[in-house]
Amino acid sequence: MNNEIEKIFLLLKKELKETENLESWKQIKAKYLTKSLFFNNLKNNLKNSKDSEEKIKIGKLIQFYLLNINQILNNKRKDLENNFFASYQKNPLLEKEISDIIITKKIRGNIHPLTKITLMINKYFDNLNFNYVYGNEIEIEKFNFDYLNIPKDHPAREMQDTFYLENENKLLRTHTTNITARKLLLDKSNLLKYYTIGIVYRNDDNDATHSIQFNQLDFFMLSKSTSLANFKYILINLLETIFDKNIPIRFRPSYFPFTEPSFEVDVGCFKCKQNGCEICKNSGWIEILGSGMISHHVLKLVGKNDSNMQGFAAGIGIERLAMLRFNIKDIRNFYLNNLSFLRNYDKGDK
Repeated sequence: MNNEIEKIFLLLKKELKETENLESWKQIKAKYLTKSLFFNNLKNNLKNSKDSEEKIKIGKLIQFYLLNINQILNNKRKDLENNFFASYQKNPLLEKEISDIIITKKIRGNIHPLTKITLMINKYFDNLNFNYVYGNEIEIEKFNFDYLNIPKDHPAREMQDTFYLENENKLLRTHTTNITARKLLLDKSNLLKYYTIGIVYRNDDNDATHSIQFNQLDFFMLSKSTSLANFKYILINLLETIFDKNIPIRFRPSYFPFTEPSFEVDVGCFKCKQNGCEICKNSGWIEILGSGMISHHVLKLVGKNDSNMQGFAAGIGIERLAMLRFNIKDIRNFYLNNLSFLRNYDKGDK
């Protein structure tokens, strides 16, 4: 067996001696490793053998074969690479070409604005010991609507608002609050702290401020001591972290089926300093998210019957945050792979 292996080594060295480029070297490497009949037979014998001593013997042969084959191949590869780069030094035109390649490699990429906002959010909630949870993009009505107190006659259930699938009762989720419904139902502990970020889908126009799909943050907390004060503290600090500044924030009474009381949250307009402009529609404020205290009716629907349990929840569009943070006026820029935009969206950002 050892003599046979030695013959293979000699054949490999002979073939490599006649090899002049890396492409041929790759083909030879495959011939003596992945496509080698001898090597594959050794592996099959090891797999099928039931004798422990024979397994040890075959294992040593495989190790010996691989060690020497790889050493011979790697030595030749180094020689080919050295010859390749040496040829550029002798040719001024080719030398310029490889210099251009090296310069190009030094150009660093930029983090996508949505990724940058997502990383900020992840760090913020991880520091507060919230648990991150992945969610279903294809959902059933029960978790997208029923457990969130969105009844059958609610407009959101119409096909002009929601993408329903051919499969009965299945749809593309319209909000990441479906995760809130799932965790409220399935997690029986007395302290729930969860957040999720993911794509949601709505049957909407594609224009500068709307898209049929966008990313949404959803977070909630439930316990016997959770209060509106807890929620305001967490939310205000989140927004100040994202916008990297102290900003005016106001809570307006609103209505959402799964929270009571419910709030729209606005931030002071960055452009006009609350004096009124086209961005804030001359109000001085920009609507940014919906939120509220989790409705006790919702808690009963998911089996949380303890009247002392209470919690808060909020949903925020990641694109909305990024547009405000980096002064981006068209939501479509996030999806068009425009390199000029991706390299310069945060120029001058503090």
